[in-house]
Amino acid sequence: MALLEITEVSQAPPSEALLASYLDSPAPGTALERTTFEVGGWALGRHSEAESVELVAGHELIRAVPLWVERPDVAAVHPGAPAASGFWSLCGTLPLEREFRLEVRAVLADGTRGVIGSIAGRREPIRTSFQPQLEPLLVTSLGRTGTTLLMSLLAAHPAVVAHRNYPYEIFPARYWLHALRVLAEPADHTHSSHPSNFTEEIWRVGYNPFHTAPATHAPELMDLFGRSYVERLARFCQESIDDFYRTTAALQEQPGAELFVEKFQPDALPRIARDLYPGMKEIVLVRDFRDLICSVFAFNEKRGTVDFGRDGFQSDAEYARYVASRGRQLLDAWKSRRDRAELVRYEDLATEPVATLKRIFAYLELEDDPAIVEKMTAAAFDHPDASGHRTTAGVDESIGRWKRDLPPALRPVVGESLDPVLAELGYEPT
Repeated sequence: MALLEITEVSQAPPSEALLASYLDSPAPGTALERTTFEVGGWALGRHSEAESVELVAGHELIRAVPLWVERPDVAAVHPGAPAASGFWSLCGTLPLEREFRLEVRAVLADGTRGVIGSIAGRREPIRTSFQPQLEPLLVTSLGRTGTTLLMSLLAAHPAVVAHRNYPYEIFPARYWLHALRVLAEPADHTHSSHPSNFTEEIWRVGYNPFHTAPATHAPELMDLFGRSYVERLARFCQESIDDFYRTTAALQEQPGAELFVEKFQPDALPRIARDLYPGMKEIVLVRDFRDLICSVFAFNEKRGTVDFGRDGFQSDAEYARYVASRGRQLLDAWKSRRDRAELVRYEDLATEPVATLKRIFAYLELEDDPAIVEKMTAAAFDHPDASGHRTTAGVDESIGRWKRDLPPALRPVVGESLDPVLAELGYEPT
Protein backbone atom coordinates (compact mmCIF):
# COMPACT_ATOMS: atom_id res chain seq x y z
CA MET A 1 0.00 0.00 0.00
CA ALA A 2 0.96 3.66 -0.25
CA LEU A 3 2.60 5.36 2.71
CA LEU A 4 -0.64 7.27 3.34
CA GLU A 5 -4.21 6.60 2.17
CA ILE A 6 -7.37 8.63 2.76
CA THR A 7 -10.14 6.06 3.10
CA GLU A 8 -13.18 8.19 3.92
CA VAL A 9 -14.29 11.82 3.96
CA SER A 10 -17.67 12.72 5.44
CA GLN A 11 -19.58 16.01 5.36
CA ALA A 12 -21.58 17.18 8.38
CA PRO A 13 -25.05 18.70 7.81
CA PRO A 14 -25.84 22.29 8.86
CA SER A 15 -26.14 22.69 12.62
CA GLU A 16 -27.07 25.17 15.30
CA ALA A 17 -23.48 26.47 15.12
CA LEU A 18 -22.87 26.30 11.35
CA LEU A 19 -25.11 27.67 8.62
CA ALA A 20 -23.13 25.78 5.97
CA SER A 21 -19.71 24.21 5.44
CA TYR A 22 -17.82 21.87 3.17
CA LEU A 23 -14.61 19.85 3.04
CA ASP A 24 -13.12 20.23 -0.44
CA SER A 25 -10.03 18.17 0.28
CA PRO A 26 -8.72 15.57 0.74
CA ALA A 27 -10.68 13.28 -1.58
CA PRO A 28 -11.48 9.74 -0.46
CA GLY A 29 -9.23 7.22 -2.16
CA THR A 30 -6.24 9.57 -2.25
CA ALA A 31 -2.97 7.59 -2.03
CA LEU A 32 0.27 9.40 -1.20
CA GLU A 33 3.93 8.47 -0.73
CA ARG A 34 4.45 11.07 2.01
CA THR A 35 3.38 11.73 5.58
CA THR A 36 1.22 14.79 4.80
CA PHE A 37 -2.07 15.48 3.06
CA GLU A 38 -3.92 18.64 2.07
CA VAL A 39 -7.04 19.68 3.94
CA GLY A 40 -9.22 22.53 2.71
CA GLY A 41 -12.77 23.80 2.63
CA TRP A 42 -14.96 26.55 4.02
CA ALA A 43 -17.33 27.27 6.91
CA LEU A 44 -20.01 29.85 7.74
CA GLY A 45 -21.25 30.39 11.28
CA ARG A 46 -24.98 30.72 11.87
CA HIS A 47 -25.02 33.23 14.75
CA SER A 48 -21.30 33.97 15.11
CA GLU A 49 -18.51 34.26 12.56
CA ALA A 50 -16.26 31.26 12.00
CA GLU A 51 -12.65 32.19 12.72
CA SER A 52 -10.60 29.01 12.49
CA VAL A 53 -10.75 25.27 12.00
CA GLU A 54 -9.45 22.49 14.28
CA LEU A 55 -8.39 18.98 13.31
CA VAL A 56 -8.91 16.72 16.31
CA ALA A 57 -8.04 13.04 16.87
CA GLY A 58 -9.92 11.79 19.92
CA HIS A 59 -8.99 14.28 22.63
CA GLU A 60 -5.85 15.56 20.86
CA LEU A 61 -5.74 18.80 18.89
CA ILE A 62 -3.61 17.98 15.85
CA ARG A 63 -3.75 21.26 13.94
CA ALA A 64 -5.48 24.66 14.08
CA VAL A 65 -6.00 26.51 10.79
CA PRO A 66 -7.25 30.10 10.41
CA LEU A 67 -9.92 31.00 7.88
CA TRP A 68 -7.78 33.01 5.50
CA VAL A 69 -8.71 31.86 1.99
CA GLU A 70 -11.06 34.15 0.05
CA ARG A 71 -14.01 32.23 -1.37
CA PRO A 72 -16.04 34.35 -3.86
CA ASP A 73 -17.95 31.19 -4.84
CA VAL A 74 -19.23 30.86 -1.28
CA ALA A 75 -20.10 34.56 -1.06
CA ALA A 76 -22.05 34.29 -4.33
CA VAL A 77 -24.31 31.61 -2.84
CA HIS A 78 -24.44 33.12 0.66
CA PRO A 79 -24.73 36.93 0.39
CA GLY A 80 -23.10 38.68 3.32
CA ALA A 81 -20.64 35.87 3.95
CA PRO A 82 -17.13 36.99 4.96
CA ALA A 83 -14.73 37.19 2.04
CA ALA A 84 -12.24 34.88 3.79
CA SER A 85 -14.47 31.97 4.69
CA GLY A 86 -12.09 29.31 3.41
CA PHE A 87 -9.18 27.38 4.88
CA TRP A 88 -6.28 25.33 3.54
CA SER A 89 -3.34 23.63 5.17
CA LEU A 90 -1.08 20.62 5.00
CA CYS A 91 -1.61 18.16 7.85
CA GLY A 92 1.07 15.79 9.14
CA THR A 93 0.19 12.24 10.18
CA LEU A 94 3.33 11.22 12.10
CA PRO A 95 1.63 11.65 15.53
CA LEU A 96 -1.56 9.79 14.53
CA GLU A 97 -2.60 6.18 14.99
CA ARG A 98 -1.92 4.03 11.93
CA GLU A 99 -5.68 3.80 11.44
CA PHE A 100 -6.88 7.32 12.16
CA ARG A 101 -9.95 9.51 12.10
CA LEU A 102 -9.85 13.29 12.39
CA GLU A 103 -12.86 15.41 13.25
CA VAL A 104 -12.79 18.75 11.43
CA ARG A 105 -14.61 21.47 13.33
CA ALA A 106 -15.00 25.23 13.04
CA VAL A 107 -14.26 27.53 15.97
CA LEU A 108 -16.61 30.52 16.11
CA ALA A 109 -16.00 34.00 17.48
CA ASP A 110 -18.29 33.33 20.47
CA GLY A 111 -16.22 30.25 21.46
CA THR A 112 -18.67 27.63 20.22
CA ARG A 113 -17.69 24.89 17.78
CA GLY A 114 -19.45 23.22 14.89
CA VAL A 115 -18.50 20.03 13.08
CA ILE A 116 -17.63 20.40 9.38
CA GLY A 117 -16.91 16.74 8.75
CA SER A 118 -14.37 14.00 9.32
CA ILE A 119 -11.38 12.44 7.56
CA ALA A 120 -10.35 8.80 7.99
CA GLY A 121 -7.21 7.18 6.73
CA ARG A 122 -4.40 4.76 7.33
CA ARG A 123 -0.67 5.18 7.19
CA GLU A 124 2.41 3.01 7.07
CA PRO A 125 5.14 3.68 9.64
CA ILE A 126 8.19 5.75 8.78
CA ARG A 127 11.25 3.49 8.67
CA THR A 128 14.95 4.30 8.64
CA SER A 129 18.04 2.24 7.88
CA PHE A 130 19.43 2.80 11.38
CA GLN A 131 20.05 -0.31 13.49
CA PRO A 132 19.95 0.63 17.18
CA GLN A 133 22.20 -1.19 19.62
CA LEU A 134 19.68 -0.65 22.40
CA GLU A 135 15.93 -1.13 21.98
CA PRO A 136 13.49 1.12 23.84
CA LEU A 137 11.37 0.12 26.83
CA LEU A 138 8.67 2.70 27.48
CA VAL A 139 7.01 3.08 30.88
CA THR A 140 3.82 4.84 29.80
CA SER A 141 1.80 6.27 32.65
CA LEU A 142 0.75 9.39 34.58
CA GLY A 143 2.42 11.21 37.47
CA ARG A 144 1.95 9.76 40.98
CA THR A 145 1.16 6.33 39.51
CA GLY A 146 4.23 4.47 40.74
CA THR A 147 6.52 5.16 37.78
CA THR A 148 9.48 5.97 40.01
CA LEU A 149 9.12 2.65 41.84
CA LEU A 150 8.94 0.75 38.56
CA MET A 151 11.89 2.67 37.11
CA SER A 152 13.91 1.90 40.25
CA LEU A 153 13.19 -1.79 39.82
CA LEU A 154 13.97 -1.89 36.11
CA ALA A 155 17.11 0.25 36.42
CA ALA A 156 18.61 -2.33 38.77
CA HIS A 157 18.61 -5.01 36.05
CA PRO A 158 22.02 -5.27 34.33
CA ALA A 159 20.40 -5.50 30.88
CA VAL A 160 18.29 -2.34 31.30
CA VAL A 161 19.81 1.14 31.05
CA ALA A 162 18.23 4.14 32.77
CA HIS A 163 20.08 7.26 33.76
CA ARG A 164 20.11 6.62 37.51
CA ASN A 165 19.46 10.15 38.68
CA TYR A 166 16.49 9.74 41.04
CA PRO A 167 13.53 10.03 40.32
CA TYR A 168 14.52 8.93 36.78
CA GLU A 169 13.30 11.99 34.92
CA ILE A 170 16.05 12.54 32.36
CA PHE A 171 14.22 11.95 29.06
CA PRO A 172 16.52 12.13 26.01
CA ALA A 173 14.38 9.71 23.98
CA ARG A 174 11.26 11.76 24.65
CA TYR A 175 13.16 14.91 23.71
CA TRP A 176 14.38 13.59 20.37
CA LEU A 177 11.04 12.02 19.47
CA HIS A 178 9.36 15.33 20.29
CA ALA A 179 11.92 17.12 18.12
CA LEU A 180 11.10 14.74 15.27
CA ARG A 181 7.38 15.37 15.66
CA VAL A 182 7.83 19.16 15.62
CA LEU A 183 10.39 19.39 12.82
CA ALA A 184 8.46 17.01 10.55
CA GLU A 185 5.24 19.04 10.76
CA PRO A 186 4.15 21.26 7.88
CA ALA A 187 4.26 25.02 8.40
CA ASP A 188 1.87 26.78 10.77
CA HIS A 189 2.61 30.48 10.52
CA THR A 190 0.00 31.40 13.14
CA HIS A 191 1.21 29.20 15.98
CA SER A 192 4.77 28.25 15.07
CA SER A 193 7.81 29.51 13.14
CA HIS A 194 7.07 32.34 10.72
CA PRO A 195 9.25 32.91 7.64
CA SER A 196 9.65 36.59 8.47
CA ASN A 197 11.04 36.28 12.00
CA PHE A 198 12.10 32.71 12.81
CA THR A 199 15.74 33.78 13.17
CA GLU A 200 14.76 36.04 16.09
CA GLU A 201 13.14 33.18 18.03
CA ILE A 202 16.27 31.76 19.57
CA TRP A 203 14.30 30.18 22.43
CA ARG A 204 12.47 27.72 20.15
CA VAL A 205 12.56 25.97 16.80
CA GLY A 206 9.09 25.25 15.45
CA TYR A 207 7.58 23.70 12.36
CA ASN A 208 9.47 24.16 9.10
CA PRO A 209 8.07 27.53 7.92
CA PHE A 210 8.66 26.66 4.25
CA HIS A 211 6.91 23.28 4.30
CA THR A 212 3.81 24.75 2.67
CA ALA A 213 2.63 26.50 -0.47
CA PRO A 214 4.04 27.90 -2.70
CA ALA A 215 7.12 25.65 -2.30
CA THR A 216 4.95 22.52 -2.13
CA HIS A 217 3.23 23.34 -5.40
CA ALA A 218 6.10 21.35 -6.88
CA PRO A 219 5.40 17.63 -6.29
CA GLU A 220 9.13 16.97 -5.92
CA LEU A 221 9.39 19.43 -3.01
CA MET A 222 6.16 18.14 -1.48
CA ASP A 223 7.65 14.62 -1.43
CA LEU A 224 11.01 15.90 -0.16
CA PHE A 225 9.42 17.70 2.80
CA GLY A 226 6.88 14.95 3.46
CA ARG A 227 9.08 11.87 3.28
CA SER A 228 12.83 12.09 2.54
CA TYR A 229 13.33 14.93 5.00
CA VAL A 230 11.28 13.11 7.67
CA GLU A 231 13.26 9.89 7.26
CA ARG A 232 16.57 11.73 7.61
CA LEU A 233 15.32 13.52 10.72
CA ALA A 234 14.15 10.22 12.18
CA ARG A 235 17.53 8.56 11.65
CA PHE A 236 19.35 11.49 13.29
CA CYS A 237 17.01 11.33 16.29
CA GLN A 238 17.55 7.58 16.65
CA GLU A 239 21.31 8.02 16.48
CA SER A 240 21.17 10.71 19.20
CA ILE A 241 19.09 8.48 21.48
CA ASP A 242 21.37 5.48 20.96
CA ASP A 243 24.51 7.53 21.58
CA PHE A 244 23.18 8.81 24.90
CA TYR A 245 22.22 5.40 26.25
CA ARG A 246 25.30 3.55 24.98
CA THR A 247 27.44 6.18 26.72
CA THR A 248 25.32 5.91 29.87
CA ALA A 249 25.62 2.11 29.81
CA ALA A 250 29.42 2.39 29.63
CA LEU A 251 29.53 4.90 32.51
CA GLN A 252 27.32 2.64 34.63
CA GLU A 253 29.37 -0.48 33.73
CA GLN A 254 26.53 -2.30 31.95
CA PRO A 255 28.32 -4.08 29.09
CA GLY A 256 25.39 -6.48 28.61
CA ALA A 257 22.75 -3.76 28.21
CA GLU A 258 19.95 -4.63 25.78
CA LEU A 259 17.24 -2.08 26.53
CA PHE A 260 16.98 1.53 27.62
CA VAL A 261 14.00 2.64 29.69
CA GLU A 262 12.27 6.00 30.11
CA LYS A 263 9.02 7.38 31.49
CA PHE A 264 6.51 8.40 28.81
CA GLN A 265 3.06 10.00 28.78
CA PRO A 266 0.01 8.65 26.89
CA ASP A 267 0.47 11.07 24.00
CA ALA A 268 1.75 10.90 20.43
CA LEU A 269 5.37 10.05 21.28
CA PRO A 270 4.87 6.33 22.04
CA ARG A 271 3.15 6.00 18.66
CA ILE A 272 6.13 7.60 16.92
CA ALA A 273 8.52 5.38 18.90
CA ARG A 274 6.61 2.30 17.81
CA ASP A 275 7.02 3.36 14.18
CA LEU A 276 10.78 3.75 14.46
CA TYR A 277 11.46 0.72 16.66
CA PRO A 278 9.61 -2.41 15.52
CA GLY A 279 11.11 -4.25 18.51
CA MET A 280 9.92 -1.67 21.06
CA LYS A 281 8.62 -2.86 24.42
CA GLU A 282 6.09 -0.90 26.47
CA ILE A 283 4.75 -1.21 30.00
CA VAL A 284 1.51 0.68 30.63
CA LEU A 285 1.39 1.34 34.36
CA VAL A 286 -2.00 2.09 35.91
CA ARG A 287 -3.17 2.90 39.41
CA ASP A 288 -6.52 3.53 41.06
CA PHE A 289 -6.90 7.11 39.86
CA ARG A 290 -8.71 8.09 43.05
CA ASP A 291 -5.55 7.22 44.97
CA LEU A 292 -3.59 9.20 42.39
CA ILE A 293 -5.69 12.31 43.11
CA CYS A 294 -5.14 11.92 46.86
CA SER A 295 -1.42 11.40 46.29
CA VAL A 296 -1.20 14.60 44.22
CA PHE A 297 -2.99 16.60 46.91
CA ALA A 298 -0.71 15.18 49.62
CA PHE A 299 2.47 15.67 47.57
CA ASN A 300 1.62 19.31 46.83
CA GLU A 301 0.87 19.95 50.48
CA LYS A 302 4.08 18.24 51.56
CA ARG A 303 6.22 20.23 49.12
CA GLY A 304 4.25 23.48 49.25
CA THR A 305 3.79 23.31 45.47
CA VAL A 306 0.93 23.08 42.96
CA ASP A 307 2.17 20.41 40.55
CA PHE A 308 0.90 17.52 38.40
CA GLY A 309 -1.46 19.79 36.47
CA ARG A 310 -3.40 21.05 39.49
CA ASP A 311 -2.24 24.61 38.81
CA GLY A 312 -4.32 24.66 35.61
CA PHE A 313 -7.67 24.37 37.38
CA GLN A 314 -9.63 26.58 39.74
CA SER A 315 -11.23 23.77 41.74
CA ASP A 316 -10.51 20.23 42.87
CA ALA A 317 -13.62 19.07 41.00
CA GLU A 318 -12.26 20.41 37.71
CA TYR A 319 -8.96 18.71 38.42
CA ALA A 320 -10.70 15.39 39.12
CA ARG A 321 -12.40 15.58 35.71
CA TYR A 322 -9.02 16.31 34.15
CA VAL A 323 -7.52 13.23 35.82
CA ALA A 324 -10.45 11.21 34.48
CA SER A 325 -9.73 12.40 30.94
CA ARG A 326 -6.05 11.56 31.34
CA GLY A 327 -6.97 8.16 32.75
CA ARG A 328 -9.09 7.54 29.66
CA GLN A 329 -6.14 8.53 27.44
CA LEU A 330 -3.92 6.06 29.29
CA LEU A 331 -6.48 3.28 28.96
CA ASP A 332 -6.99 4.04 25.26
CA ALA A 333 -3.20 4.05 24.72
CA TRP A 334 -2.97 0.55 26.16
CA LYS A 335 -5.99 -0.72 24.20
CA SER A 336 -4.54 0.59 20.94
CA ARG A 337 -1.23 -1.23 21.54
CA ARG A 338 -2.33 -4.11 23.74
CA ASP A 339 -0.99 -6.65 21.24
CA ARG A 340 2.53 -5.46 22.10
CA ALA A 341 2.28 -3.70 25.47
CA GLU A 342 2.13 -5.13 29.00
CA LEU A 343 -0.42 -3.72 31.46
CA VAL A 344 0.86 -3.52 35.05
CA ARG A 345 -1.14 -2.36 38.07
CA TYR A 346 0.69 -0.35 40.70
CA GLU A 347 -1.11 -2.30 43.40
CA ASP A 348 0.38 -5.59 42.14
CA LEU A 349 3.83 -4.05 41.74
CA ALA A 350 3.83 -2.65 45.28
CA THR A 351 2.38 -5.67 47.11
CA GLU A 352 3.76 -8.54 44.99
CA PRO A 353 6.95 -7.15 43.44
CA VAL A 354 8.67 -10.49 42.85
CA ALA A 355 5.73 -12.10 41.04
CA THR A 356 5.09 -8.91 39.06
CA LEU A 357 8.74 -8.62 38.06
CA LYS A 358 8.78 -12.22 36.87
CA ARG A 359 5.82 -11.45 34.61
CA ILE A 360 7.55 -8.31 33.34
CA PHE A 361 10.78 -10.20 32.69
CA ALA A 362 8.90 -12.86 30.73
CA TYR A 363 7.40 -10.11 28.57
CA LEU A 364 10.81 -8.44 28.12
CA GLU A 365 12.53 -11.78 27.50
CA LEU A 366 15.11 -11.01 30.18
CA GLU A 367 16.76 -13.23 32.76
CA ASP A 368 14.84 -13.44 36.05
CA ASP A 369 17.53 -14.97 38.24
CA PRO A 370 16.39 -14.84 41.92
CA ALA A 371 19.58 -13.02 42.90
CA ILE A 372 18.87 -10.30 40.33
CA VAL A 373 15.26 -9.98 41.50
CA GLU A 374 16.36 -9.69 45.14
CA LYS A 375 18.88 -6.98 44.23
CA MET A 376 16.29 -5.09 42.21
CA THR A 377 13.63 -5.07 44.92
CA ALA A 378 16.13 -4.04 47.59
CA ALA A 379 17.41 -1.18 45.43
CA ALA A 380 13.91 0.12 44.71
CA PHE A 381 12.21 -0.14 48.09
CA ASP A 382 15.24 1.00 50.08
CA HIS A 383 16.36 3.88 47.86
CA PRO A 384 17.74 6.68 50.06
CA ASP A 385 15.74 9.36 48.19
CA ALA A 386 12.43 7.50 48.28
CA SER A 387 11.18 9.05 51.52
CA GLY A 388 11.05 12.50 49.96
CA HIS A 389 8.95 11.11 47.11
CA ARG A 390 6.39 9.25 49.24
CA THR A 391 3.23 10.69 50.77
CA THR A 392 2.31 7.74 53.02
CA ALA A 393 4.22 5.72 55.59
CA GLY A 394 4.09 2.55 53.51
CA VAL A 395 2.52 0.58 50.68
CA ASP A 396 -0.52 -0.54 52.68
CA GLU A 397 -1.51 3.04 53.38
CA SER A 398 -1.04 4.11 49.74
CA ILE A 399 -3.48 1.53 48.33
CA GLY A 400 -7.14 2.44 48.74
CA ARG A 401 -6.24 5.70 50.46
CA TRP A 402 -9.09 7.45 48.64
CA LYS A 403 -11.55 5.80 51.03
CA ARG A 404 -9.83 7.69 53.83
CA ASP A 405 -8.39 10.80 52.17
CA LEU A 406 -10.72 11.80 49.35
CA PRO A 407 -12.79 14.84 50.41
CA PRO A 408 -16.49 13.85 50.66
CA ALA A 409 -17.51 16.77 48.43
CA LEU A 410 -15.40 15.31 45.61
CA ARG A 411 -16.86 11.81 45.69
CA PRO A 412 -19.85 12.44 43.40
CA VAL A 413 -17.65 14.10 40.76
CA VAL A 414 -14.99 11.41 41.05
CA GLY A 415 -17.56 8.63 40.80
CA GLU A 416 -19.26 10.13 37.77
CA SER A 417 -16.07 10.87 35.84
CA LEU A 418 -13.73 8.07 36.92
CA ASP A 419 -15.87 4.99 37.56
CA PRO A 420 -16.25 4.04 33.84
CA VAL A 421 -12.45 4.07 33.37
CA LEU A 422 -11.82 2.28 36.65
CA ALA A 423 -14.35 -0.42 35.79
CA GLU A 424 -12.47 -1.30 32.59
CA LEU A 425 -9.32 -1.71 34.67
CA GLY A 426 -10.99 -3.92 37.28
CA TYR A 427 -11.25 -1.45 40.17
CA GLU A 428 -14.28 -1.23 42.49
CA PRO A 429 -16.70 1.67 41.95
CA THR A 430 -16.64 4.79 44.12
